[in-house]
Amino acid sequence: MYQKYSSDKLDDREHSSASPGTRFVNEAKYMTGLLLQDATSQLDRIEILNQQKNLIDALESLWHGVEEGTVRVQSLALLRATKNISFPDIEKKIKSSSIDHARVISDLRLLINTFEYIIKPEMS
Repeated sequence: MYQKYSSDKLDDREHSSASPGTRFVNEAKYMTGLLLQDATSQLDRIEILNQQKNLIDALESLWHGVEEGTVRVQSLALLRATKNISFPDIEKKIKSSSIDHARVISDLRLLINTFEYIIKPEMS
C-alpha cells in the first residue's frame, strides 16, 4: 500500500538526530511532496534541484554508514542496485527539462516502500 506524502511535514525532515536510513526516507518523502505541488502549481525549479541534492547527500550518507558498519541493512544487494541503477534513473528524470511527475512520484514511492519494507536500514 502506498502512503501519501506532503512537503508540509518539515519536522519529518529533521536529520540532525535521524539515522541515515530515516533521513533518506524522509528526504524522499519530502521530494515526493514537492513534486506533487509542482505538478499543480509549478514550483521554482531551484527548490526541486536543491531537494535533489539533499536526497543525494542522504543516500551517500546511508551508503557510507553501511560501508563503515554503523548502519545495517536487510539487503545490501538491493541497496547497491538502488544506489547504482534506480536512483540515478530517478535523478535523471528529475533533472529533465520536463518532469513526468506521475512517473517520478511513482518511482519515488516505490523507492520509499523498498527502503521501509525490504532494505530496512537501521543503526548497528
